[in-house]
Amino acid sequence: MNAPDLPPPTVLACLGPEGSFSHLLAGMRFPGVEVRLMASIGEVFDFLVGEPGALGLVPIENSSGGFIIDTVDRLLDDRCRLSIVEELTLDVKLALLGRPGAVLRSIHSHAMPFFHCDEWLTEHYPDVRRVVEPSTAKAAEKAATVEGAAAIGPRQNAQRHDLAILHFPVAGEVPNITQFYLLGHAGNPHGSTNRTALVVDLPDRPGSLCRFLTPLSEAAINLKRLESRPVRGRPNQYRFFVEIEGSSAEPTVSAALDKTRADGAALRVLGTYPAGRRFES
Repeated sequence: MNAPDLPPPTVLACLGPEGSFSHLLAGMRFPGVEVRLMASIGEVFDFLVGEPGALGLVPIENSSGGFIIDTVDRLLDDRCRLSIVEELTLDVKLALLGRPGAVLRSIHSHAMPFFHCDEWLTEHYPDVRRVVEPSTAKAAEKAATVEGAAAIGPRQNAQRHDLAILHFPVAGEVPNITQFYLLGHAGNPHGSTNRTALVVDLPDRPGSLCRFLTPLSEAAINLKRLESRPVRGRPNQYRFFVEIEGSSAEPTVSAALDKTRADGAALRVLGTYPAGRRFES
């Protein structure tokens, strides 16, 4: 029997503008819920502070471009009191959008799709200028208003901006996955909580990271993510964002984390949550 799903939030905040991949995923995850579009990842975090019934959707990692550092830094900030409620995966399918028959002079997109599609663009449009935009939604706006322009982004933006889908999928043979966190004020009481995220501060001594990881290895706990970031206001000091498989409530996981604390690690649990729900753009 499946565990009950999360109740819909009063409002769902995500990175805009309208037509962004975050906006598309928000509608897939919670159809019919009011979506509040924000100009930056930081604004999503700030909005949630005063909205106890809301959830936020932020990207954490892209398979082509790596970690989304803005999200990592806000999670690691001592002032962050939000919890990760769920991890979602979006299988990103990109489209080339434009006017049929137009001679292309420029192709617009966000930096991440350009990175993913570099070889395809070099093969098919080697002489067309690439213009980096703040979002794929802004790129579609340019394709709709600038003569000779096309855009790379979600195919849903074609109808939104009265464009044609010139090619789909672009570089579809290469997996392009973006993973997102749902953030809220409380943990997830539903579903299989098979991931735990941690903020980790380690003693400034040789081998401290190895000593932290050893109890996890000995307990056969799989490490999913590890990223070090400088501590704000403390030069040459770093803290770690760590994601592991398993729940912090499981005896094996709890015992391993207790061993790391006994050896000097300072831990803050960002959430224990389910991962694996997948959507396709």
